Amino acid sequence: MNRFRLLLMLTLLGAAGAAAAQAPAPRPRTVSVRGTATAEVEPERMELLITYRVADNVKDADKAKAQEQALLAALQSFGVPREKLVLDNLSAYGYGAFSKTFNSTVSLTKVYRLTLDKPAVLNDLIPRLVQTGADNVQVARLESAQLDARRQQVLAAALDNARQKAAVLARQLGLQLGAPLSVAEALPLRLPPADDAPRGYYKLRGSLPVEPGADADGPVPNLRTIHLSSSVDAEFELK
Repeated sequence: MNRFRLLLMLTLLGAAGAAAAQAPAPRPRTVSVRGTATAEVEPERMELLITYRVADNVKDADKAKAQEQALLAALQSFGVPREKLVLDNLSAYGYGAFSKTFNSTVSLTKVYRLTLDKPAVLNDLIPRLVQTGADNVQVARLESAQLDARRQQVLAAALDNARQKAAVLARQLGLQLGAPLSVAEALPLRLPPADDAPRGYYKLRGSLPVEPGADADGPVPNLRTIHLSSSVDAEFELK
């Protein structure tokens, strides 16, 4: 009888030990934060989109030609080489639907892409472009050789910001901040642009090379600086 009780006790102790071994370890106390950082970089080169719109006769497009000649003259006065200007977008919208055979008047839109190696001339150049008949002047791209290095600096600053936030929360809880358990860069969400071109609006667009890593469909940048931002999601252990 005593032998049976001993075997029963050993069996129960073994089962309890196995259950304890299979039980998951308690999850450490953690704090999750998001760190952010921003920086401004002076551009070394920029690209402008210059738009001209004119309703003219297809057979006698004198106004469109005059605008182009005025644009070339303005750029020459600023020392901008001719090869820095390319036709980026050409579109035409005809009036009269089926009577276009007899009505040769169209609404013509030309968009030029201008590369400026001296962004400092922008203040004086824009009024001259408007004087040539430009309907819209838009900054399409800002470039700097320092972008890659500055992006890394901003990313590191975002992680430091996350660590500082976590340290503040740890002190408020009466705990100490431990090692990071996970770190991930929070990338912005980019939605595809909507195609809102009206019916009968035909557009011919030339393809241009885009620098690797550049966001061709992002928001229009600031005229004076390149805005860099970074966000980091981090989880730290609390002790």
